[in-house]
Amino acid sequence: MVKHAPFTPADVYQARKRIVPYVHHTPLVEAPELSALTSGSVYLKLENLQHTFSYKPRGAANRLLTLSTEE
Repeated sequence: MVKHAPFTPADVYQARKRIVPYVHHTPLVEAPELSALTSGSVYLKLENLQHTFSYKPRGAANRLLTLSTEE
């Protein structure tokens, strides 16, 4: 297994810049019932609104966009 160094905020920012043309911006909505159950503020990121109905396009797009020519 390949070990990776911890990601920095700059890494996350660069990944976001790379993938923004390829993924949909999905809303963050409050979940009042879950907030009441946990006595805290719970929000849900609606990644089910992506074409694949999951968060996976973000990681896949970022990986594909960072592959070398040989890879």
